[in-house]
Amino acid sequence: MIKYTFPITAFVTVLLLGVLIFSLPTPETEQTNSMDAGTSYFLKNVKLFDGTGVVEQTHILVENGLIAKIGIDIKQPPKAQLITGKELMVIPGLIDAHTHSYGSVLSDALRFGVTTHLDMFGPEQGLAANKVHRQKLNKTDRTDLFSAGTLATVEGGHGTQYGITVDTLVMPEDAEQWVKDRKANDADYIKLVYIPNQNRIPSLDLATAKAVIKSAHDQDLKALAHISTQQAAKEMIEAGIDGLVHMFADSEATEEFVALAKQTGVFFVPTLSVIASVDNADTSKFLSAQSISDPFLSMEQQGSLNASFGNEIHGFDLSIAMTNVGKLHQHGVPILAGSDVPNPGTAAGCSLHTELELLVHAGLSNIEALIAATSLPANYFQLDGRGKLAIGSRADLVILNQDAIADISATQNIHSVVKNGHLIERTLPETAETSVLEHTLLGDFELAEPATFKSLQGFSWSQTDDSIANGKSTAWVKRVDRDDVAESSSNSGALHVSGEVRAGFPYPWAGASVGSFAPPIKSYDISDLRTLSFDIKGQAGNYRVMLFSPDYKGIPPTLGFSVSENWQTISLTLADFPTINPKNFSGLAIVAGPQPGKFEYTLDNVRLN
Repeated sequence: MIKYTFPITAFVTVLLLGVLIFSLPTPETEQTNSMDAGTSYFLKNVKLFDGTGVVEQTHILVENGLIAKIGIDIKQPPKAQLITGKELMVIPGLIDAHTHSYGSVLSDALRFGVTTHLDMFGPEQGLAANKVHRQKLNKTDRTDLFSAGTLATVEGGHGTQYGITVDTLVMPEDAEQWVKDRKANDADYIKLVYIPNQNRIPSLDLATAKAVIKSAHDQDLKALAHISTQQAAKEMIEAGIDGLVHMFADSEATEEFVALAKQTGVFFVPTLSVIASVDNADTSKFLSAQSISDPFLSMEQQGSLNASFGNEIHGFDLSIAMTNVGKLHQHGVPILAGSDVPNPGTAAGCSLHTELELLVHAGLSNIEALIAATSLPANYFQLDGRGKLAIGSRADLVILNQDAIADISATQNIHSVVKNGHLIERTLPETAETSVLEHTLLGDFELAEPATFKSLQGFSWSQTDDSIANGKSTAWVKRVDRDDVAESSSNSGALHVSGEVRAGFPYPWAGASVGSFAPPIKSYDISDLRTLSFDIKGQAGNYRVMLFSPDYKGIPPTLGFSVSENWQTISLTLADFPTINPKNFSGLAIVAGPQPGKFEYTLDNVRLN
């Protein structure tokens, strides 16, 4: 095995495009407040979905973090806080069966009634502490976490580009020890990446993938696979995989494939939400009006929802994926709800509700969609006490203002969330203060020190390329004379940027960037400004400007422009950048890509106006 480590820098945190940078979840804080002085609640005359079926009217007593009693004949204890209201419906706390739970994701998810996350790739530091946390019934401000830890991949394969330590595999003989290491690091299950027969990124071969599955089963762990094609899915099912954590969308499932899936008992976590994002699909015909306007979305969640993958990726067709979900479900293949947050176009918590709506439009009934996000993942991942509301189960529940059996979008109309028997406060995190951008000239390169190219604002110009994420592109910057691009110390300076964009990374890029990237990352209010302008000449072709903000974790707002061999002034309207947050600007990059090839350009007079 090879231990592949890529150093995380603050620069990487902002500049990684279309990928996730993982950091440890923030430990929960113990809270007390007047609303929740005790842990005893009496829910009166509510409609109950218990994880498998519906009780039209009943009472529920919550005591000491557990469901103590359920029944229409039970009485309200004197000290129990009464919760009642017309048309209230109670469902189990939701389980998101495909997440990447870093940063504020766990607390963001809890505001939306998602009380358990099944993480499919993240750092293994802290998994032991998470295991202790999720066994307690303390008041908490975050969702419980179960995790695969790191994933099974090869050197340079999917997973190695995200800036965390990844133990990669070389041959089948590595599998047994690799799985032992995951188990020793408190992983709850095993995830592998199997994406053969493509030239974009290396993958495990079939023999090694089979060895990982066998080793996981030998050590009493479930094995899950990331796939993207029907053929890869078929090979994994034949190899004994327990679950596939994406739905293939390259082709419609054949009768042979459906029969194989049914026979083996494999389950699917389709992640339709992220497939829709990759496909740039118009989901308005499927979804109710929600998400972007939700008052409980943080700035970071809004940024993640508004982000996109930026370019088409073959094999991600939402209509095909939904057809496949419908076919498999119709033949009894288990479908679990998972969102793959916080990829571009998704956001923690709210995207699981989107996933439920998409599953319904794919062919599940409303109650089957609720089961897919409650009792079904609890059963397949052996999450005792979760996913069902019965006497003795954990008091993780969501109280809705409407009947979700009648309308699946009602899961978004939340009255309150109870976690570990405590009412949680659905409050947004405080946002960092932003400063006014004092100097709007970001680069004229007249008096800049060659080593740093500092702007008047104090920003430093630097090369940027996807090599920081294990890509193969390269970039160089140097200060040159504006007239002949020969190296010079004269004051008629410009910035010369050159390099090569190379395949080998999903979204390759190379160029130059400027901004606040060293921690603590500062953000600036540029809402009073209207355009970004700069002088540029270089190798003719298409280039891109990307604007950065601390609340974006996917591909940032991007606009393209063309370069010619003669000097020209480019002026881009800031409002034309999709999903820009002008009150939270931290920097920009001018890059070539994603098309491969060598490039060069010379830049001057970069200014916000």
